[in-house]
Order: sequence, then structure tokens, then C-alpha cells
Amino acid sequence: KRDWFMLINHGAKRTGKTILNNDLFINELIRVRKVADKEGIETPQYILAGATLGTIQKNVLVELTNKYGIEFKFDKYNSFMMFGVQVVQTGHSKVSGIGSIRGMTSFGAYINEASLAHEEVFDEIKSRCSGTGARILVDTNPDHPEHFLLKDYIDNKDPKAGILSYQFKLDDNTFLNDRYKDSIKANTPSGMFYQRNIEGQWVSGDGVVYADFDLNENVISREELEKIQMKKYF
Repeated sequence: KRDWFMLINHGAKRTGKTILNNDLFINELIRVRKVADKEGIETPQYILAGATLGTIQKNVLVELTNKYGIEFKFDKYNSFMMFGVQVVQTGHSKVSGIGSIRGMTSFGAYINEASLAHEEVFDEIKSRCSGTGARILVDTNPDHPEHFLLKDYIDNKDPKAGILSYQFKLDDNTFLNDRYKDSIKANTPSGMFYQRNIEGQWVSGDGVVYADFDLNENVISREELEKIQMKKYF
């Protein structure tokens, strides 16, 4: 019910983030067509971005074909028309992806697997979304806690930024059967892998020797250390 500029669904694997965004993508194209009709725009444009064109095909287009029977017809630039909107595809994992969208005016974007995006390409996609009422859909698995997507967007609470973000844990997906969830939990190593893949947390694996290292439990401040040292001498 709120207006927004960017919606970020992030968290553990197999929680349905992409399935949700695929449906929202269809809804957004229908909305964009209505906006374009009001403004007298014959062919509004929309950006569909993934790590590569192959991952877009696998994660988005094939899933929509399987679910709704939609058939996509591509032009020589790998763009396609859907609900009267021209959808421009681009890969975002390499800076060369900028070339496919530079100069265009877009009425929105869907960025799949956004944590794999090159920061310059992500910024370019955002900048292109200047059409009336443009919105950006984002989904991703978590990465390290210094990642630009977390620091600059998910953690951005400025109301003017218009960013909504939702974090998902494995247990949030009620469509998964208990056998699968129990098996995945039991077979996932503790530490970074469990925190990311099961709990959907943005945690670092760099420099952590022990799998059960806990930043909250196993780190003390300099002040606490000095107090311990003082007790030894006095």
C-alpha cells in the first residue's frame, strides 16, 4: 500500500525470493503499460538484469514459461515485448553490461541475483529508471557484510530513498516440506554457511579460521581487555 522506488528481497536460499519477484515483475509490466498509456508513450522500456543472460533465462524466463505458459520472442538485441512493454535484458556481473542500457529511459527494472552485480552496472540501472513511477525489484542471497548492496541500500533507512527490504530465513518458505528443510539444516556446516544459507544473514567468511566463530561471543572491546589486564595486576 506504500509507494516505493526499490524493493529488495534478500536472505537464505530456497526461500522463494525469485518466485515472488517473478510474479511482481509481471505485475509491474502491466502497471508500466497503464502509466505509458496515460502519458501517450507508445513503447515504454523496462530493464531485466541478471548475472548473465543465461541466468535470466534459467531463473526468470523459463520459470514464467513453466508457470504461465508465456512464450518469449527475442529480437536481435535479446529484447522482447511483454504486455506492450519492451523488456531490455542485460548482464550485470561485468561492467560491460552498462552498454546494453546506457542512454535509455526505463520505467523500472528487475535485478536478479543482485549481490553478484558489478556496482557500476547496478548504479547505471538505478540511474536509468527515471520514467514516471519507476520501481526496481531486487532479489539476492546474502554476501559479506561490507557489500555495497547491504551498506548503501538495505541499510538505507532514509524515507526519501524509497527502499523497502525484507529478509527471509529458510523456515519462512512454508511450501518446502519438512524432510527437505531438516536435511538441508543437518547437512549445512555451522558458521558462515549456516548463517547465510539457512538464516539469511550477511556474514563474512574471510579470515575466520573456526567455523563456529561468533562475532558477538568471541570478540571483546579494547576497554574490556584493559579491565581484565588491570584485574591481573591489582
